Amino acid sequence: MKKTFGNPCSRCGTERIVVRTWKEKVDSSIIINTETACPNKECQAEVDKINKKQQERSAALKRESEKRLQSRKDNSKKNKESKKKK
Repeated sequence: MKKTFGNPCSRCGTERIVVRTWKEKVDSSIIINTETACPNKECQAEVDKINKKQQERSAALKRESEKRLQSRKDNSKKNKESKKKK
């Protein structure tokens, strides 16, 4: 039987292997999660570094976005208060 899909490593292209599978209950649904990894340990270590760097960058962007949003809200409140005083 031929595989209908693949899960190649994003770095080297070899087929990834299943490391673990677990179930989580979210509200009334059961979610099945599967963790996969590259069979080449050095390649997987590099992929992990890349993923960590991307996650940190994403988290930093989200924090900055939240700061800008809070700043806009604070400025909006100040503007409304100053208009009321006039």
